[in-house]
Amino acid sequence: MSKGIITILSLVFLFVFQLSSSFSAFSQEGEMKKMDNMQSVTGTVFCVEVDEQGTVNIKDQFDVCTGTLMVMGADGKTYALKGTAEETKMMMKQPGKTKTVSGIISGHTRGWVLASASAEQPASSENVTVTGTIVCLLPNYSAGNFKQVVSTGPCSEAEPHLHVVKTASGQVYALEGTEESISKIESMSNRENVQLQGKIQGEQGAWVLFVQ
Repeated sequence: MSKGIITILSLVFLFVFQLSSSFSAFSQEGEMKKMDNMQSVTGTVFCVEVDEQGTVNIKDQFDVCTGTLMVMGADGKTYALKGTAEETKMMMKQPGKTKTVSGIISGHTRGWVLASASAEQPASSENVTVTGTIVCLLPNYSAGNFKQVVSTGPCSEAEPHLHVVKTASGQVYALEGTEESISKIESMSNRENVQLQGKIQGEQGAWVLFVQ
């Protein structure tokens, strides 16, 4: 093999090595940024799910949640949880009603979201249409519970709260979106048999609909 070919091969190897190192550094930097954005919230975790009669139940004691999870934080905010079933399962292993959950906080006063580092922001799935009833979850921090309301008019004047949509099949999704999109939902006068377009993300126990 000639010296020229050896030199060229050496340069190619060096280029590939540097490129690989750059990608590795970029990936590590991305993971570090995710870790820097992680925050912890301490509070009571609630399961919002539908029973066999089609009624929405909000429970702070449960083994498995088929709907979606909410956190009433000690910081005076409520959060919808978004992540994988395995992540939420590990979180629920913490003893007692009060738990500390960590994730990336996004959203606004009309709907805070606490997402695990593996949950993309916003959802990257395909657009779908979800039909159901929009339920307001009004927090009562002093009593440590929620009052669920199917509003007959705009709910924007109520204290900041989360919303879920309950489908005819019994699935519950927490609503996530921009402040403008959630504001439009709050201003709706009709809350039943509503069609919402968005992207579904999460898994059992942490279903979220990112509305358009």
